[in-house]
Amino acid sequence: MKSSIKSVHEEVKQDDEWEQVMAHLPSEIDVEASARQAKALQRRREIKSGVDLLRVVFAYAVCDWSLRMVGAWCGIIGLGDLSDVAILKRLRKCQTWLGGMIFRILEVRKVQVKSRGGVRLRIMDGTWVSKPGSTGTDWRIHLSLDLGHLCVDGLEITDAKSGETFGHCSTYPEDIRMGDRGYAYSDSMGAVLVNAGKLVVRINWQNVPLETPDGRKFDLIANLQRSDATICEHEVRFHARGMCFPLRLIVGTLPQAVADKARHRIRKIYRKKGKTPDQRTLLAAGFILLVTNLSVTEWPAQEVLQLYRVRWQVELLIKRMKSILDLDHLRALEAQLSQVYLLGKMLAVLLLDGFFQQAQSCCPTWFFQTDRPLNIWRLTTLFFEHLRQIVRGHFTLQTILNALPRMERFLCNSPRVRPLQFAQARAVLSRLSGEGVSNAILAH
Repeated sequence: MKSSIKSVHEEVKQDDEWEQVMAHLPSEIDVEASARQAKALQRRREIKSGVDLLRVVFAYAVCDWSLRMVGAWCGIIGLGDLSDVAILKRLRKCQTWLGGMIFRILEVRKVQVKSRGGVRLRIMDGTWVSKPGSTGTDWRIHLSLDLGHLCVDGLEITDAKSGETFGHCSTYPEDIRMGDRGYAYSDSMGAVLVNAGKLVVRINWQNVPLETPDGRKFDLIANLQRSDATICEHEVRFHARGMCFPLRLIVGTLPQAVADKARHRIRKIYRKKGKTPDQRTLLAAGFILLVTNLSVTEWPAQEVLQLYRVRWQVELLIKRMKSILDLDHLRALEAQLSQVYLLGKMLAVLLLDGFFQQAQSCCPTWFFQTDRPLNIWRLTTLFFEHLRQIVRGHFTLQTILNALPRMERFLCNSPRVRPLQFAQARAVLSRLSGEGVSNAILAH
């Protein structure tokens, strides 16, 4: 009697904790209605609600379990009696549903952030993910990080053919969009400029055609050769999407050690290709070249260079996603399941943002301290482990043992042409020992 009462209390506790996680989703999202509308949940035979289906998605994408492991877990916690094939079929249908929820979260977040006012710095970057056995890029994840509000405010998952561009995330007037040299080309920069956004982007010496204010070609290399100042600035023009935009070109001289390291890296890359680097490329490697349309009165050249240094924060975000959330541990081969896995990971990232907002409310000064700055890495690790724990739920050893007789299809391997060495060794030892129970099992 006591054990049954205890199991009921454990189940209620699990449901309450999972409901608390669901509470971090915006109230504008109706999980049940959206699951039905996207046809992710049609037949309520084992998985009876959208909330339960989302938990199964997280078990696969956040806990990084195989389909069979997810099936065994569903049986242990009483979520449903599902085979690995049944779970696969349900996950395949979740792609549109997950994408719609992520889109809605970002739309709500955009409204919330805009209502707070202030300077909005949005740093753009992307990363690639490969499927098992692949040596190249199969998927690209494009992210926009709102550094001031410490949240992801733009997200898109594409195939390998889609390159980096500011166009992957919408630009709004007065946004400061920042990117590295991968975003420095006409169509990408034009996506920001035509929408009255602010731009800070690093360029190469040859990939962005600049003009002088009177329309002549701006000779960047000649200016670098003549430059003897640590920081200098030039007024330039830039054409994009049929329009001409005035920009500032800011040139900062890198320390000699940093410049030498950059040139060594360039020579090494060219040497592997059997080529010799262009002398202009080696010259430009000693400078940081930025173009921006920020006001010269509000943003002096020195401050723009300092602002660009924070671009590294989006790189750290991606590193945390790969190291803590195992973003690059894609286990699926087919496109549909791969996208469900990646969308599940990104939905978890957006939920973690909600945890961070609560942490800022709890300890606001931590996020602004310079003498003892907050370690975002450790806090992310704690929050992610908390999320995984809630997804898994609480179950005892006895719960597993009670469910074990029903777990054969999940925990025992399929028939093999080549017998498993472990089983062979056990069979031999059992024969030699003459154990009655073991012999009976082998005979069966």
